[in-house]
Amino acid sequence: MMQEDIQRFVCYLTDDKNAAANTVVSYERDLRKMSSYMESQEIHAAEKVTATSLNAYILYLESNGMSTSTISRTIATLRRFFDFQCKHGGCKEDPSERLKAPKIEKKATRMVTKEELLKILDLGVPSPKRERDHAMLLAMSQGIRASEVIRLSLADVNLDLGYLILRGERQSRTMAVGSRLVEALRCYMKEGREKLLKGRESDALFVNCNGSRLSRQGVWKVVKYYGEMAGIQELTPDGLRLPAGQTI
Repeated sequence: MMQEDIQRFVCYLTDDKNAAANTVVSYERDLRKMSSYMESQEIHAAEKVTATSLNAYILYLESNGMSTSTISRTIATLRRFFDFQCKHGGCKEDPSERLKAPKIEKKATRMVTKEELLKILDLGVPSPKRERDHAMLLAMSQGIRASEVIRLSLADVNLDLGYLILRGERQSRTMAVGSRLVEALRCYMKEGREKLLKGRESDALFVNCNGSRLSRQGVWKVVKYYGEMAGIQELTPDGLRLPAGQTI
């Protein structure tokens, strides 16, 4: 019976694979839903499930409004379950082998307007952290990626000539920056950065309150914080980029 097949798989995950409890619960829930559908189609054992019946089940989930992410998770569960059945159960062929996960549409990035960016830059009370944050926000508004922001070191900054050396995982690029960002960086580097360091030494340009290099998560938190303060939900570092030709 299908329920017995599922129970053997659950025991395998728990006893042999030491899978996390929430993972096991998730797998078992997905499989019992599949089992219920198969029972309604007079399919009572894993070895009787075919590629056609699995495809019909996925279509059934789609027609009932299940999200693409949930369907993708369900397919991953089915693949692991039937792989187990082929190796340790009664299945001779894997019916899930050709199942294709639906494409998850990428949500469009929420882009700020020039007016919204100016509003963001007016937020916050004067402090070393605010000086750092505003310099970072301005940098990202000019097209500097979050990954490049966290890699910036003091040696990468030339304010006299107005450019930054931006370092990626494989290559670097040099970027000219506007006068407003130059002034923001100058203000942050003159006072704010040293106050955040509190006597510590670091070659990182942007540091956190512990004096360490700011992390990618830290940058995202800064962006989210100012976005929420400005009433802009789900703002991301990429969303701070102004359209080509626009500056502040």
